[in-house]
Amino acid sequence: MREPEYLRELEAGNIGVAQGEKSHGICSIDCDTDNFLAEFLAANPALVGSLRTRGSRGGNVWVRCVGGYPRMSKIKTAKGDEVGEWRANGAQTIISGQHPSGGDYSFIVDAPPAEITFESIVWPEGWQQPKAKATELPIEPSNAVNSVTQGTQVTQDVESCVTVFNVARFVPTARHQTDRLLFGMARHMKTWEKREGRESTVAEKTGVFKAWWPLARGHTDPEMDFHAYHAKWLRGCKAVNYGDDDSPLAAAWRFAQAQPLPAEATAERGGMPMSPKMQRLVALCYQLQKLQGTEPFCLGSRDAAPLLGAAHTTVFYLLDSLANEVDPSHILKKVSVGSQAARRTNEYLYLPLVRATSPGTGKT
Repeated sequence: MREPEYLRELEAGNIGVAQGEKSHGICSIDCDTDNFLAEFLAANPALVGSLRTRGSRGGNVWVRCVGGYPRMSKIKTAKGDEVGEWRANGAQTIISGQHPSGGDYSFIVDAPPAEITFESIVWPEGWQQPKAKATELPIEPSNAVNSVTQGTQVTQDVESCVTVFNVARFVPTARHQTDRLLFGMARHMKTWEKREGRESTVAEKTGVFKAWWPLARGHTDPEMDFHAYHAKWLRGCKAVNYGDDDSPLAAAWRFAQAQPLPAEATAERGGMPMSPKMQRLVALCYQLQKLQGTEPFCLGSRDAAPLLGAAHTTVFYLLDSLANEVDPSHILKKVSVGSQAARRTNEYLYLPLVRATSPGTGKT
């Protein structure tokens, strides 16, 4: 390192990374074309923010593998066409310098390689998983993972959340789809929270959004940038009340059981107190309306009957009583009548709640 001629050679040459065991698990997925790279990232949104480099086309997605993984091997389609290369033991990859085509190697994503297991990589449909014999390496996490700092734990939690989440199903394919898909993604976040038994952190929500944004931005509103959509995403996560493995009726029933009865459920009707079944039905309607905002909610007597432990005919007449417009104290307004043949239920508005949340709208 003291010889000027040797130092000049270093300045002019390329820098290569010996991959696999020699680099403590640093591996990469080399995608031959831009299309193959996009396909791989769509299947692995958790790797969108991982170190990525490029020569003349496609790109290399860098990872640090924890545990065993195959040696270097070609990645092929089911038809045998090569789409790239899995680079590990036996491979060296140029990361900086001049490409044989004349251009320079570049950093597309300048970030640390994501730490993953080989088994967690999703190979796009039609791609063959590398079949080389796995090299059983001891698990040697990086210094960052060995650290017990709070920041490291947050990073691990975010990476775990993003890996499991799989944002690909919520990526728009045309304009004017983003609001619906962001709402669906927020409901999926609620499902993830239910499975984890805790509320997601802002860092985890942001990590999911960062994985979604590069895949979705081609079909987003050009007037809205990253920060505007990020704010919309966080607001949606806060507003959503049930997951995509749930239903409004199930969620409303949980809330109706867990929260105090609304005032309308404790009032007398016709000079008589409500029965416990009728009180629970009023509470259910109240919570359904809260989930819907000022829009009508759907409720059928056959759907509510098992929850209330009553016959569906009983629930039918209870709903009819609550929506009887002749009664000045009626609390429901029947907006539309359902049809059993069309599998469509009645729609209602919970009047006291709608009036309180949208005064002067004329909806009631």
